[in-house]
Order: sequence, then C-alpha cells, then structure tokens
Amino acid sequence: MSKIRLLTEQIYNKIAAGEVVERPASVLKELLENSLDAGALRIVVTIRKAGEQLISVVDDGEGMDPDDAILCFEAHATSKIKTEKDLYAISSFGFRGEAMPSIASVSKVTLHTRRRDTAEGFEVVISGGKMVSSAPFGCAPGTEVVVRDLFFNTPARKKFLRSQATEEKHISEMITNISLAHPEISFELTFDGRPFIASPAAKDLIPRIRELFGRNYADAMIPVSRSERGINVTGFIARRSFTRPSRLEQRVFVNGRPIESQAVYRGIREGCGPTLDKGRYQPCILFLSLNPALVDVNVHPAKREVRFSSDYEVTCAVRAAVGAALRAAETSILDLGGCSAPQTGSADAGSVSPAPFPDIPAVPFEFHREPDFSGINRVMANAFVDYTPSFLTQVPVTAASLPGFAPPREERKEELKLERDETPATAEQPPSAGKAEPLGLRLIGIFSDTYIIAEKADGLILIDQHAAHERVLFERILKGVDGNLSQRLLIPVTIDLSRSDMVFLSKNAEFVEKVGYEIELFGQNTIKLNAIPAALSQDNAGNTFKDMLSRAIDSGSSATSRTDLETVAMSACKAAVKANDKLTIEEALALLKQLSQCEQPFTCPHGRPTILNISAREIERRFGRRG
Repeated sequence: MSKIRLLTEQIYNKIAAGEVVERPASVLKELLENSLDAGALRIVVTIRKAGEQLISVVDDGEGMDPDDAILCFEAHATSKIKTEKDLYAISSFGFRGEAMPSIASVSKVTLHTRRRDTAEGFEVVISGGKMVSSAPFGCAPGTEVVVRDLFFNTPARKKFLRSQATEEKHISEMITNISLAHPEISFELTFDGRPFIASPAAKDLIPRIRELFGRNYADAMIPVSRSERGINVTGFIARRSFTRPSRLEQRVFVNGRPIESQAVYRGIREGCGPTLDKGRYQPCILFLSLNPALVDVNVHPAKREVRFSSDYEVTCAVRAAVGAALRAAETSILDLGGCSAPQTGSADAGSVSPAPFPDIPAVPFEFHREPDFSGINRVMANAFVDYTPSFLTQVPVTAASLPGFAPPREERKEELKLERDETPATAEQPPSAGKAEPLGLRLIGIFSDTYIIAEKADGLILIDQHAAHERVLFERILKGVDGNLSQRLLIPVTIDLSRSDMVFLSKNAEFVEKVGYEIELFGQNTIKLNAIPAALSQDNAGNTFKDMLSRAIDSGSSATSRTDLETVAMSACKAAVKANDKLTIEEALALLKQLSQCEQPFTCPHGRPTILNISAREIERRFGRRG
C-alpha cells in the first residue's frame, strides 16, 4: 500500500500558516502590505487583546470585485505576479499568494470590499479555512479585513504567544517601520480603545519621526543622501553622541520594504568609524533604492531577509553615505564655532572656509608597526606575565576570605585596644611609617587610570576599578529590589520615548519600580523620572534609564516575571566608573572597602574578574629566586 499521500488543502494551509503567521504582528504586516499594494492613502488599524481577540485593518485602496474577494483566499492566488520572469524583479510587497489563506486557516476572517466604480460592495466570511458565506454588502470604497480569535483552532500555536505587552510591542514596532517607509500615507492605530498612533500624511519624514519618537530624537537626526555604485541611500542617522545599547533602532528599508541585512549593518558600523564604542549603536532610518533585479526578496516566507547580488557593493554604498553625512555634520559644527582653516596666502582672508574632513578610505586598512627593541622596551619585551589565580576558580559565599582585605591579627588587636582605651593621648599618636592602611593593604597607585595597585604582606593586588564598582552597584541595587531603596530626584527628569517603548512601559511599570525607578506618564511620548535606584548616580539618569529599558525589552522581561538580573547588571555597568576615569587614592580606598563588603566580590555581574592576587612566591619564581 502506498505510504505517500496528498495533503488536504486544510492541512497544507495550516503548514503554510506556520511560516507566514508567527504572531499577531505577522498577520498585521501581511494585511498592511496588501493595503499598500492597493494604493491606500489612509489606513486605520484596531487591535484588541494584543491581536489575539481582534485585528482590523481598514483602507481606502482600490478594493476588489466579488470574484477577486473570493479568489484571494485560495492558495497561491495573487495579482502581483503573472509570469516566472516577474519573480526576478519584484516591486510589490506581496507576491506569494499565501498570506490570506494562511491567516484564514487559523482564525475567523470577515472581508468587506468595494471598488470605487461599483454601487455596492461584497462580504466574505471564513472560519478555520472554510467558507461560511459570501454575499453583496454595503460598505465604503476600499477594503476592511477583520481577523478574530487568532489560533482558535491551533491551541498549541497559541501557547507560544508571549505576554500581551510583548505582543503589543511587536505590533507597534512593525507598524512604526511601515509608517516610516510611507510618510505620504495616514496611519491610525488603536489598542483596546486607546489611541496609539494618529499620524497624518506628510511630504517630509521628520514630522512622522517627531510624532513616533519625540522631539529630542528628531533633533538628533542628521540627513543622509548619497548615490554610490548604483545604490541610492537616503534617510537619517543620529549624531555621534546619540547612541543605544542595541541595534533595534537601526531601521533599514530596501525599496520601501523593512528588512534585516548584515551587509547594511556592517556598512553603518564602518561608516560611523572607530570612535563608536563597542556595544553601542547609532539609531538610523535608512532607505536603499536599487534595481529590483539586484535584490532577492524571495528568501524567507516572512520576507524579513533579502539577498543582494553583491553584499560588498551594498556595504560600500552604505558606509560612504553614513560617513559623508557624519563628516558634513561635524564640518557644519566647526563652521558655527568660528573655526577657520590655515590661510593659504590668499589676499581675501575673509573668504577662507574651514578645511573639510578627509574622506574615509572605502577599504579598511591596518597598521603594521615593527616592535621597538631599544632602551627599556628591549628589557620589557618579554616581561609580560599571564596569571590565572587559583581563587578565581571558586566563588566564595562572603568576602571574608578576600585576599589581603582582612587586617593582620596584630593590627586588629591594636585597633580593638584603641577602641577600648579611647584616650586622647593614644588616639593622637601618629601612625608608624610602616603601618598598613585599612584592609591590610598599602595602596601604591593607579595604573593607566584603570587598575588599582596595592601591596600586601605576601604579594600584590590588582583591581579593575570598573569591574569592582560594577559589582558594588549590582549588589546594592539587588538589595534594594522590592525594598523601595530609591533616591528621589530634586528636579525630575523628563524623557522622550518612542511609541513602542511607551506601550511596553505602560504595561510594565511595576517592573521598573522593582528595580528602583519611579516613573510618571507625562504626555503621549514623554515620562517623568521622579526617583532612581539609590545606588546609582544622578548624573545622566535619563540615558541610564533608557539603556535599562532597551535591554528589558530585548530580553522580554515583564512585570509578571522575576526581576531580570541582566537588566540590573547593565544598569550597574552604565553607572559604574569606567576605565580611564581618574580616581583619587581616597576614592580608590573607599572602593576597596565597599568591594570587601560584597557577597561575591571576585567577579563583576558579567563574570569578569575584579581582582588579581599575585603572590610574592609567584613574583620570586618569575625572577628566578625560587624553583
């Protein structure tokens, strides 16, 4: 008996739905792309229960006649392509003919549509992939698609949906990207009766950026416009000082389609240059226009990924456009500052303008420098030592065993004796020249404004000031979790956020409060920061909060889950002293005291060591004094 069978249409559509319909945001994306292909100029979206209960999209596009209204729910039925040749130059957003049948197979769909040249419209009702009814219907020109009870007949798929706040975040991010690509179209979005976006059509993109992300974000944007290698790159990139801890705010569009591409991301990174800190990203909204025949969008069912005929050409074009925009912005700042270029002997000295920054070479370059073996360099060339301290292999419960942090027994006895006697004559005696400082250490100095060097009886101690301070702040914040250990700000800080961030924050206010922040909604795109964790510095509190929120969104944290330790760790990392920050000896000593009180002082929250213990025996062995 034959084992191979033809799948039924219902089963096939559910398999296709697994590729196309990942979550409510995927459904909305397909419906919006159909509206764009229909030439809509106004799109209204209504969402209930993060799309699980209802997704409604109404547009004023060209609409469909009764035959097309029924045929659009058939598998592989599409008006976007006609021949095989069309696959190699796709300019429409939809083309597979899988979206509508896939959506209808896992939900209850009602379609109302009408062409402008007809007197009445048409209604189609489908439940779980089966036609329920189709009949004439009175409606306005355009199309309305209502999707109810998503995944009602596939409960296993329904279990994979995240929290309501997370799903709303995905929806808002998706419609934000599409609205940025089409500022000429009016968009409206409502969550459970709450208006989220009401952005009218505009000729320029800046009003929409200001509407979606706030005034500060829009003011930080620098225009990008350059054609290179047949690729036109336009849009905006943030100035150098305006960065984020993730790539989420780097929005890229190819021929109007939001996509993800490592070739483009690489071009952005190289265009920003070496001054961009590791792990930081400059937000941008970039539009790439190129021949559709040179880009393949038929790579992934969700059409998130594309394949270019030449990744190198794309990277070079993006790098040149971003680099030119940033250099032009920096040159304009010098112009405003009154700087002038060296005079070249021209009689008209007033006409001399600042010299432009030189172009960054298109091909990355490397330095090759021969080692210098003269003088002290020759002596130190082979003096570098790699250490793997044995105490780093285990994490102690307390800091009691921290090497060198406990005063010698004799010194401790002397301190106790002073406390008991409390006589002025004894207390005023100057310390002896050889007496160690508190913690049993004698601070020698700070190397490279990064590493604290201290001496103890049996060796040397090296402390990474950033890692140590990070550990101290991390444990302080954790002790404040659920304990309301916050410090109120004398002057509250107002912060502009994107609409999608506001959606997440409105549903997860309890989460940030657990970490120690106190926030207050202060407008459509603005919050007011009234208090911050007591362990953090008030300097740059707004940016610290933004980074914490960004990482919380990336990790999918919510108010119903336990506090995200990684989020707390990044808050501590952001607020801690950095490498190359200058500390006084008194500040370094205070940091050592605080580190000695930590429960796990040997590593920072990310696992890097905070302290290295180089014993005298190891030093003697390296110098050949011991075998």
